[in-house]
Amino acid sequence: MDDYGLNRNASGSEDKSDKNGVFLPDPYTVPYLGIYAVCDEKNERIELIEKSDCFAGACWSYYHYPKSPLIRSARVTGETIRYVIDAGTLPLCLRSSVAAAGIGAVLIDDVRNEVSVTYAGLGGAGIGATRCRAFASGVLRYEISEAGGEKEATGTVVLPRRRRVLIAVDDTDSKEVGATWTLTHNIASKIS
Repeated sequence: MDDYGLNRNASGSEDKSDKNGVFLPDPYTVPYLGIYAVCDEKNERIELIEKSDCFAGACWSYYHYPKSPLIRSARVTGETIRYVIDAGTLPLCLRSSVAAAGIGAVLIDDVRNEVSVTYAGLGGAGIGATRCRAFASGVLRYEISEAGGEKEATGTVVLPRRRRVLIAVDDTDSKEVGATWTLTHNIASKIS
């Protein structure tokens, strides 16, 4: 095992056969669990729902992204951050530490029934944002620009266009079978 916790074979390359060692296939990516775009009926606004596996990374996004001019609101709900975003493209005013990254474009393709979300940031912030989201559940494909230094870099993820589904459940409480909230939770979990 080398100084980085990786097992190396005689030639110095990573040895993937040793299951007892630490193997980091991409140590600079923390994959998101899911990303979903729910559009309104007129395709004017979307709710972007991001489910992260990294609390610190999600907090960083929650601090920087709402400063983007397309974003109307942001909130944390359970394990997700939910952004309400106007469709379109607007330039970002990126500044280190203050507004280092943001969402610069959200485009809805009616023909393909897809939503493209473009993340931008200084240095690796736009690339890292896209790279971490690229393999999340819900992502169809992605593309990334060149990055480096303090230049602006961008990445785009393409998601299926989704519509909101509302389920109304009347009072089903009974001492024989249980409470309405458990039924509603189980229906939502199954649909999710």
